Parts: sequence; C-alpha cells; structure tokens
Amino acid sequence: MNVVHSLDQIPELQGPIALSIGTYDGVHLGHQMIIKRLRKETRKKGSTVLLTFLNHPSTYLSPNAPVPLITTTDHRIALLKEAGVDLVIALPFNQTFARQSYQEFFTALKEKLPFDHLIVGEDARFGKERAGGPDELQALGIPITYLKKDGISSGAIRQLIEKGELKKVKKMLGRPYIIRLPFDQGNVIRENDGQYRWETGVSQLSLLPSAVYGVDLMADEKKVPGIAFYRGTQNIQKETELSLTLYFEKELPAAPFIDITFLAYLHDELDPNLSLGNFKTEPSLV
Repeated sequence: MNVVHSLDQIPELQGPIALSIGTYDGVHLGHQMIIKRLRKETRKKGSTVLLTFLNHPSTYLSPNAPVPLITTTDHRIALLKEAGVDLVIALPFNQTFARQSYQEFFTALKEKLPFDHLIVGEDARFGKERAGGPDELQALGIPITYLKKDGISSGAIRQLIEKGELKKVKKMLGRPYIIRLPFDQGNVIRENDGQYRWETGVSQLSLLPSAVYGVDLMADEKKVPGIAFYRGTQNIQKETELSLTLYFEKELPAAPFIDITFLAYLHDELDPNLSLGNFKTEPSLV
C-alpha cells in the first residue's frame, strides 16, 4: 500500500479506480464494508483508494473540544492496509481544506485522480459547511454510492469505550479494542526475576474508565499477557490524556510499536507503585 500526503503525489493507478473519503477512525465494521465494496467495484484488477485526514476535522473546526480518537493515525493507516486499500491519501485538515467548496474540492481531485466510483457512508457530505450532499454531487456528475453502516459509527464506539463496554466495542470493530503505541524495549524496567514494567502515555484518544485491565501485549509478533494500570484524564483544553503502567512476566523484543489489546476489566484503579506481590498474568485471569 502506498501513502501520499498531497494530491500532487498521487501515482498513476490502474483502473477502474474506486474511492472512498472519510476520517475512518477505528476502521470499524461499517468502514470495512465500504472497503469491501471498493474492492468489488475494481473487479480485483483496478485500484482502491481512500482519502482521509492526518488530524481529525474537529481539531480545526472545534479546537476547544476536539473529538478523542479510537485509533492513532499510524494505527489507522496500518488497519487500512490490512483491509486491502491500495493507496491512502492522508491530508491535513486545515484552513485551506475547510474553506473549499465541494465543487472546488471535486474539481481538483478529479484532475489528479480520475476515479470511476465514489463509495461513502450514508451520512457523508462534502465541502464548506457540508454543502455537498447527494443531489449536489449528482448534479456534478460524481459517480457516488451511499452505503448504510447498520448503526455502526465511530461516535457510537467512542461512547462504548467511555463506558468500558469492551465486548460491545469488539462487536462493532470486528476485533478487540487495541491501542498501538511507539515502543522501545530499552524503556522497559526489570522489576525482579519474573516481572517487567513499562510506563507510557498518549493524548487525544478515547478513554476507557480508569481501572486495572487484563491485556495482551504484542511487539514484533511476540505476544505476552500483562496487566494494565490505566488512568485517563481530561485537561483544561478538553484534550484527553492517558497514562499507562504495564506489568508483564516475559521480556518483549525491541519494536517500533506495541499493540495493547484490552481483554477485560479486572478491578477498580489502584496505585501502580504499590507492591503487586507475585501476580500472575495467565490468560485465565482475563
């Protein structure tokens, strides 16, 4: 999969070209349904393309209340690759983009990307003040198809994450809830002969309730069970901030990132500086 960051970088693509446009936060089952339709329209010979944003539009449109994310940008792009997208156009959502009319946007896009199909979710609208809906795009001659997402949305998933409804989140994502973070084994502290600790943080993600969770840790295709002391807060700018203290019993390899799969709530928040004793991280725990 290729990733470009401007329309001028779009390579020559084999047709037919099927395109979708959207934030695609979480790459949930509704998004995956759209991507499957893209692949169907290309008849397995053409190119599937997704135009998305490096930052959520709310960071520009509502800077005092940005939307917390289900997935980091790097994780989202990796999930799009797994789903079979050939080209991701990842653009910054900024003043220039926000002020474009839908006519200006699609005129510029068609010049660089002569797509044959545009497939989006049923609530998709385009351009300044979201003025480009089904009738307006049809008048432009845009070959668009709207798909229903059967009640699955990024907003609904965020609400479930905030409630700690891990099973329902898994059902809507089509996979367990995972946070992918940069990782370096060199930052891991060995507590004793059978216990390791890693502390990290991240901002602007949707927050589970602060608690202790059973997790699986995956780095460089090596999986290790662990326990996560999870503490989420919101600062005065309404940005979410997460601090994680992870304990596990087997060494993880150095890797560019770590996947933290949240399997189950264990109990209410505890101070991770307290002694855990001889805790076990067997799968039966979670």
